[in-house]
Amino acid sequence: MKSIMFLTHMMSMGFGVSVVVHELCKALTAIGHSVCVGTLQSDYKINNVQTYIVGPDSEKIRNIAVYNNVDVIIAHTSPYFEILPALKNWFECWVWEHGDPSPDFFTDDKEDRKNIIQNKQLNVYPNINGIITISKFVSHDTGCIKSEIVYNGCDHMEDFGKKSENEIDLSFKNPLKIGTLMRLGQGEALYKGNELFLKLCGKLKTVGINAEFCIMGRGERQDALAFSDNGFTVHLNASDEERAKYLRELDIFISPSLWEGFNLPIAEAMRSGTLTAVFDVGAHPEVCPFIFSGVDEMVTFILFQNQNRELLRQNSERCYDYVNRKFSWEQAAANMVMIIFDDEDDE
Repeated sequence: MKSIMFLTHMMSMGFGVSVVVHELCKALTAIGHSVCVGTLQSDYKINNVQTYIVGPDSEKIRNIAVYNNVDVIIAHTSPYFEILPALKNWFECWVWEHGDPSPDFFTDDKEDRKNIIQNKQLNVYPNINGIITISKFVSHDTGCIKSEIVYNGCDHMEDFGKKSENEIDLSFKNPLKIGTLMRLGQGEALYKGNELFLKLCGKLKTVGINAEFCIMGRGERQDALAFSDNGFTVHLNASDEERAKYLRELDIFISPSLWEGFNLPIAEAMRSGTLTAVFDVGAHPEVCPFIFSGVDEMVTFILFQNQNRELLRQNSERCYDYVNRKFSWEQAAANMVMIIFDDEDDE
């Protein structure tokens, strides 16, 4: 059995990378591996996993790794990517690349984002042992041609099974419940598709669909004003239990995002038994069976679901079956172990 150290800038609720690290730790320890985590800040507690608050200091991280008899160090985010080459003489070092939205989606720190991406390509990737990416899209988008792909899991969400006929209103008495889930900070509003979601829901209103429009996310009240002012039901900073209930109670979950390396909420919504619709951008075609080229195409699809609730039920089942067949954390951990340690074990 091996000892692994994960590095990530944050272990906090509401951040997809934190979920990935958390679930990988659980899955790896369950099969006998030892795991520790280094991070800048944390509000997570993972059973049998020691978490260290440590900055991107190669000497301090080396000391922690030596103390824990670490075999491999895997960085999930900057600023830890950048110190891996300095640790490669003592440990096997890997990048777990979640991808970077195009700097063009941002204004305040556009140049900083460009520099981070360029530095990884020139100084990090060529000087480590290997790269894992979370989708084919990320492999292509980052130029990591020789990367290994490990998809995220979905089974951190409780499995309530397929929705019953009672959960999908076949009688048309209630409005269709349509929603999304995203971080609501203004810095990410463009690539997360806030305006696109407003546009989509506005078009649905103009065609006369009877629907309740909802949004859940982390952020401040002012971050959600555009939605609340347009009559959306807004859920801010929900607990894991509230998040699971919200996703289950939606009739249709929509990802309006314009860039995603994987988009964990899509997998979570489908795991919840909810029909999920996405745009044909980023890794969406790898993650969801219902993808659309634009707003009008998606509006037409949603109208069909509203007019035929039995079709809505069948498509909800299709999403549930698809995601449970394709994504699990046990498989993700097994794939990681095979990729990183298989060659070594064969020697």
